[in-house]
Amino acid sequence: MKQVQYFEGRATVRIGRISVTTLLDGWLSLDGGAMYGIVPKTLWEQQLPADDRNRVRMAMRPLLVQTPTNTLVIESGLGQAVAPELHERYGIDRKGPLLGELVRAAGIEPDAVDTVACTHLHWDHSGGLCRLRDGNYEPTFAKATYVAQRGEWEIATKPSNLHKASYTPASLTPIEQRGQLRLVEGNAEIVPGVRFEFNGGHTENHAVIWLQDQGQSGCFLGDLVPTASHVPLAWISAYDINAGGSFHARESLYPKLVATQAQCFFYHEPEYPVRRMLQSGSRFLAAPVS
Repeated sequence: MKQVQYFEGRATVRIGRISVTTLLDGWLSLDGGAMYGIVPKTLWEQQLPADDRNRVRMAMRPLLVQTPTNTLVIESGLGQAVAPELHERYGIDRKGPLLGELVRAAGIEPDAVDTVACTHLHWDHSGGLCRLRDGNYEPTFAKATYVAQRGEWEIATKPSNLHKASYTPASLTPIEQRGQLRLVEGNAEIVPGVRFEFNGGHTENHAVIWLQDQGQSGCFLGDLVPTASHVPLAWISAYDINAGGSFHARESLYPKLVATQAQCFFYHEPEYPVRRMLQSGSRFLAAPVS
């Protein structure tokens, strides 16, 4: 059985003039059967072994991005969005600094962050967009514009019974109340050199995020491909709202990742999170980038 080399540091890579640093907001452990959907345990456990409760341990890795014109945070970790009494249920292990402090530790003052974007707004990806102060949520980055897909925002802030376990509206609505929200629809520029590519699949409005400069490319995959072990086309999580949509989105995206030699950022990857997609016949795999 594979020995997982858990990566707890920061990885910094360049995409042309864009600097990208992976942060770590802690860990969560979710049921392996749910994370790998129809894939038999005898296969997925060779890639990411389960604990004695059949859970796989995964990271939460926001990105700190510096372009020639902007300073961004992509995804936000869990933050304080989930009540402590629920941490055991989800195997949450985050005792370290909140997102603003993680950014500061990487050499950027929180007030210098001008843009924040998320692939989608499930609580393990959006929980750090706001922080608690005196019992109330407020935006983590006071001077930033928060960019989200309109459809995702509408579901996240007013979730139906189907969605309510996946979102924490109270940790999101202060962004709109303070006038820091910008909503887009579908493929859209976030800032120059950084853009959404709409995919759907994992959620109805999931969008991966491309970073491009000077002929080089990177792609933050969100939960379309949560870890490098999920790269095989059919290794799709049961948490995806539309598994068929995820499959077709991967079919469309992977050849572009290969053709552009994009550096791929895996949000939940427990090991080194920056990879490059390779193709061998009809199969794809993700090789680490040093």
